[in-house]
Amino acid sequence: MFIRKLLPILRTTRRIHRKVSLIRSRYFAPVTLGLLTTTAFCEDLSSDLQEGSLEHEFLIRQATTVNVNAATQLLTVTLVAIQDTSERLRETLSKEICLVQQAMEWGDSTPSQHWDQLVVVRGTLSDLKHNLRTLFSYMDYVEKVATAAAEISYLSGNVAASDAICERIDHASRTCNTQKQLNQALQQESLEIQQKAIISSPQLEEKLKNNESSDKKSNRDNF
Repeated sequence: MFIRKLLPILRTTRRIHRKVSLIRSRYFAPVTLGLLTTTAFCEDLSSDLQEGSLEHEFLIRQATTVNVNAATQLLTVTLVAIQDTSERLRETLSKEICLVQQAMEWGDSTPSQHWDQLVVVRGTLSDLKHNLRTLFSYMDYVEKVATAAAEISYLSGNVAASDAICERIDHASRTCNTQKQLNQALQQESLEIQQKAIISSPQLEEKLKNNESSDKKSNRDNF
């Protein structure tokens, strides 16, 4: 009798347990799928952000490389112009020195054509000095542009390009200083020769001053 009563109770309990298990599986399954979907979406978003960041960094480095190349070209062109103008200036100064020395030797017998040549040489000197001052001022701004390009390149991680243009800036600075020293030395020599000519031959002072005044008048007419 006891066994007959116990069997229906066990069967009922088993059915209830199955229903509870089915309800739990239906309740928790969507939540698990939702968590998996959210995790996959976050991973995709993180991957997209990382790829976008790398793309931006590449574009910035590429832009800084172009900027460095342009600044380097500008630096080189300006430096070549300064070197060429400085060499022409020194050649013209040497001609002036030779003309003044010849005038010292000839004294009062110096032909008028000789003084005309000296006027032309001094006019050329004045133009070259003006052009050279403009180029040196231009170089100051070019160095600032090149320095800014080097700094931006370094900050973007393009260290090789930054180091390269820094070397170019240093080379340009040293070359400009060398050209200035050479020009100043020859200009000083020219002034000393003229002073010597005036002291040794006082009659040449008026000629030299007249040539200088004629040279200044010619420059005013040109500008």
